[in-house]
Amino acid sequence: MTTFLAGMLVLHLVLAWNARDLVRKGYPDFTIFYSAGKIVRQGLGSQLYNEAVQYRAQQEFASGVTIRQGPLPYNHPPFEALLFVPLTWLPYFPAYLVWNLLSLLILAWVGTLLRPHILILRRVAAPLWLLACLAFSPVYIAFLQGQDIIVLFLLYCLTYTSLKKNAEFAAGCYLGLGLFRFHLVVPFVFMMLFRRKLKFVSGVGLVGILLTMVSLAMVGGSGTIHYVQYVWHVEQTMGGGAIVPAAMPNLRGLIDTILPGRAPQLLREVATVVPSLALLLIASLKWRKAKLEEEVDLGFALCLVVTVLVSYHTFAYDMTLLLLPMALVTRGIHGEWVDRFLLIPVITLFCGPLLLFLWLHLGHAEVLSLVLLAWAWAIMKKMSRLALPEGSQ
Repeated sequence: MTTFLAGMLVLHLVLAWNARDLVRKGYPDFTIFYSAGKIVRQGLGSQLYNEAVQYRAQQEFASGVTIRQGPLPYNHPPFEALLFVPLTWLPYFPAYLVWNLLSLLILAWVGTLLRPHILILRRVAAPLWLLACLAFSPVYIAFLQGQDIIVLFLLYCLTYTSLKKNAEFAAGCYLGLGLFRFHLVVPFVFMMLFRRKLKFVSGVGLVGILLTMVSLAMVGGSGTIHYVQYVWHVEQTMGGGAIVPAAMPNLRGLIDTILPGRAPQLLREVATVVPSLALLLIASLKWRKAKLEEEVDLGFALCLVVTVLVSYHTFAYDMTLLLLPMALVTRGIHGEWVDRFLLIPVITLFCGPLLLFLWLHLGHAEVLSLVLLAWAWAIMKKMSRLALPEGSQ
């Protein structure tokens, strides 16, 4: 296993080295965070979602990007831009490296954070956790793009450890801080609401209100309205080609590919929303019935997998969140058929060349949603077997 992980890490390092010139020129997604930080630092928060202002800011450090005739859109909430303001005192490429160094430290810390709660992490040497993270292709893509998903991964891990301590309100507050990627938070919150975890939902709501107030102070009321309009505009224009449903490993990507190209947009939306709501309800009810500690852990894993599946925007790097379910499902593996079904998706997702081929070469990462659906089914089957009386399994 260590040899395989090391091999994947070497592959990722080679790919990153080959992309170094593109990174220096400003091709990665980190461009949107750095430019947003610059705009806020210049006191232009009210114009944060003005495309001309965004493009002008990006041209100052990414003028060598030849594939863009406009800005790479910053469509995240205003408050997140504050996180990147300190990095704007550095030139673009050093800021990119510092951001990735911080992400690396987060991954190392998460291993320490989870170690007391997850058996497999206590059985292996601490550096192996970091090696496994860096060998996981979604993490590599997150580093290459300078994405913020590793911060959300940390917040989900803090949410999990808080729930293990029965600190539901604190868990909700942690996840509320992740509302900068609200499409990967709201589905999980809905499932907690279905489970009637009102303390948790209150924690998310309180933090959400505070972050809204911060955003209002940054961009004003008109700027907040403009943000909503801008997000809608980016969605309608597919981000100038940056948003491709077929590249999404979620239900939206799968359904968009299955339906014929002439299918009405309303039909696509309904065909996505209905099964998404069904998955949310089934997963939340399954978790609600869990009694054994192992069942509860599997319930958390299930709901996080479902969150990735039903999120309206799930890109390859967003599957970084699946590292936590991967660790959780390893508990109680005894070689039964359902255990093999639990591990097959994990092995498939760790097959980096497959992911990179589907995402980069074919542009059809939506195929991986079938793997996630099979994984969710296997987790539910395992939970059902655990719930059976001893001797009837």
